[in-house]
Amino acid sequence: MSPMKSEKTKASKRWLTVDLLIPSDFCEPVSNFLMEQGGTGIEEIAEDRERTRLRTYFPETGKKGQILKVLHRYLKSLERLHPGRFSCQVETSTTPEKNWGEKWKQFFKPVRVTPRIVVKPPWSRVRLGKGQILVEINPGVAFGTGTHATTKLCIQALDRRLRKRNLSVLDVGTGSGILSIVAAKLGAREVWGVDPDAASVENAEENIARNQASTRVRIRRGTVGNIGNTFDIVVANIDLRVLRRMRWPLVRRVKPGGLLILSGLLGREKERIQRHYLETGLLVKAGAAHLEEWVSLTFRKKR
Repeated sequence: MSPMKSEKTKASKRWLTVDLLIPSDFCEPVSNFLMEQGGTGIEEIAEDRERTRLRTYFPETGKKGQILKVLHRYLKSLERLHPGRFSCQVETSTTPEKNWGEKWKQFFKPVRVTPRIVVKPPWSRVRLGKGQILVEINPGVAFGTGTHATTKLCIQALDRRLRKRNLSVLDVGTGSGILSIVAAKLGAREVWGVDPDAASVENAEENIARNQASTRVRIRRGTVGNIGNTFDIVVANIDLRVLRRMRWPLVRRVKPGGLLILSGLLGREKERIQRHYLETGLLVKAGAAHLEEWVSLTFRKKR
């Protein structure tokens, strides 16, 4: 599911401007979603007592249609989940390049994802408590700052499941590399991250080096089908359509007795995707978690 901005996106010639007029009660979840999809910070403009205009910017990389498709899908899900409460007007335009880097810094703040794991951007300072683990993410053009519910759900699942040392982890659709970095910092022996997008791979490699995790994490450009190894834990934070299509490649990458963690799913999609994966006959349910309107699923592969 994925994107954000760093120095390299300042070189973009033009920006896609997206304006959303929504009920003010929904500003926080919609803002989080926009940032995780690549919005360079969010401007909040009060229209009246009940409605707020959210404005964000995406670097024009030829993916306008994909961004808007994912956005409209998310907004439709909110309408179904909150009938009569949520409505939205969407306007888009193209804006000449400006320097949004400093403005972006207003919106990505440190976040404690679990009692142990704190995620922060490079420009923020944070005081860690005893035993806490710091993950520093520089927003690039890739999904994953730790602010979106699906990223939090995956981090929480890894925190629960990586209590044993010397496990191997595959992070499918690695985006910013955040889940790979978390796995390494939680003690995984070996972590592979894979993503088909070149800009995401570049951003992930930058973040891995920033977190001094390069000795444990290997990033490859490609898909899960390009990976021949099997792993103790496979995590995929993507979306329903891709997770349905990638069922067999994902299952095959899990070692017998290993775990498969899936997210990028709305709560209403839980039963459908759970049934889809259990129909392989190779998995059993090992857990589920909910946050806001999102869900993560964990399966264990039969021995």
